[in-house]
Amino acid sequence: CPFLFPFETRQLLFYVTSFDRDRALSRLLEAAPELGVTDTQERVNPDLDRKKRVIARETILKQAEQLMSELAASRSLLEIQYEGEVGTGLGPTLEFYSLVSKEVQRADLQLWKGATVKIGIEEPMEEDKSDDPCVEYVHSDSGLYPLPLARNVKSSHKTKIKNKFQFLGKFMAKAVLDNRMIDLPFSLPFYQWLLQEEHILDVEDLAGIDPDIANTVNHLQGIVRKKQKMENNDKLSASERREEIQSLTMDGCPIEDLGLDFTLPGYPNIELRKGGRDIGVTLDNLAQYISLVSQWMLIEGVSTQMESLREGFNSVFPISSLQMFYPDELDQIFCGSVARGFVPWEFKILMDSCKPDHGYNLESTAIINLFQLLSEYDQEEQRAFLQFVTGCPRLPVGSFKALSPPLTIVKKTFDTPEVNPDDYLPSVMTCANYLKLPDYSSREIMKDKLRLAAAEGQYCFHLS
Repeated sequence: CPFLFPFETRQLLFYVTSFDRDRALSRLLEAAPELGVTDTQERVNPDLDRKKRVIARETILKQAEQLMSELAASRSLLEIQYEGEVGTGLGPTLEFYSLVSKEVQRADLQLWKGATVKIGIEEPMEEDKSDDPCVEYVHSDSGLYPLPLARNVKSSHKTKIKNKFQFLGKFMAKAVLDNRMIDLPFSLPFYQWLLQEEHILDVEDLAGIDPDIANTVNHLQGIVRKKQKMENNDKLSASERREEIQSLTMDGCPIEDLGLDFTLPGYPNIELRKGGRDIGVTLDNLAQYISLVSQWMLIEGVSTQMESLREGFNSVFPISSLQMFYPDELDQIFCGSVARGFVPWEFKILMDSCKPDHGYNLESTAIINLFQLLSEYDQEEQRAFLQFVTGCPRLPVGSFKALSPPLTIVKKTFDTPEVNPDDYLPSVMTCANYLKLPDYSSREIMKDKLRLAAAEGQYCFHLS
């Protein structure tokens, strides 16, 4: 009964009841550190085993699939290190989940509905065969939802898609199990499938995966309703009823002249019924067409993928544990802070949540300048800064106050006093959310140096 308790209470309950004792203890101590001290002043510590794996960035998706096959159901915490880099621990591990999230959105995998966007990459992945320095990814304003599969799709392709979604289910569950965040903007109907609520999806839910098709279907549905109203109007004679029904159009165009057939809009290879590409849509079969479009888009065309995902998820921990949440809350469970909509960082929250140290305090000019700059960041600047400082482009639920350990800002020191801090970039220890910030002479210089560091300092972990 999700309505009985607020989200924060259910979230804590989920973490302390769904997993093993040590994970439960770890989350309780994060929520209430005072519980870790007993009457004898001895701290109670969770004993979580860790498994470290070294992987190559160039084949990160392939190696992620192997890792999830091997370790997803393991109670051990997964830790990642990259070949040729000395960094290990929380930062590289969080970045692993972020990078894999990005890779599963590649358009060439044919997993998701949506438009394709090209994003430049500095080092092509091993899978990239072309000379094009850009890779196409899928983007959808309404969130990710599986690309529909036809009934007659080749078995080899179907198996490939099933394996990818089974991996994704394991990947999502392992992230939650280990208290990591993924960076995948799923749609609301996707989360309804995850909660096994697909049986309640209907025409109205099309807006959650394809607003354009939803608008068209809603328009067509309006015509069906008018037709039904005319058919039930006893005041009309048979000839008047027939004449009014025949006058029904979509923006002045008769339904028969729209050129629609019984194939899924945008997917001419997917027939909604046997021989559908040879059956035109008319006023008489329009209601059936609308029903089949909705059924195929929301359920029939994606059931193979979503059932595979749930199977992979269940191999890590029972997916039924998620049923204490509403579908629109699951984005916070998997991805941390709410992904939809931009929320500026407030200066006061930064002052209350972050920890200046070793040369800085809350009254230091550098700290005030930093927090003012952060409060002015747009969404992309926020993501770049978080990726640089923490290894993950999102904050946990609760924003900076929930960051563990808290963001610590210290003065970057130099061996000789004649060094000019304006000549140096900030550096970070992502495992401790630790920012080493030079005492710049002006706010503008700090702004430029932070932007450069965030742009150039991602995706590698070396000693500073």
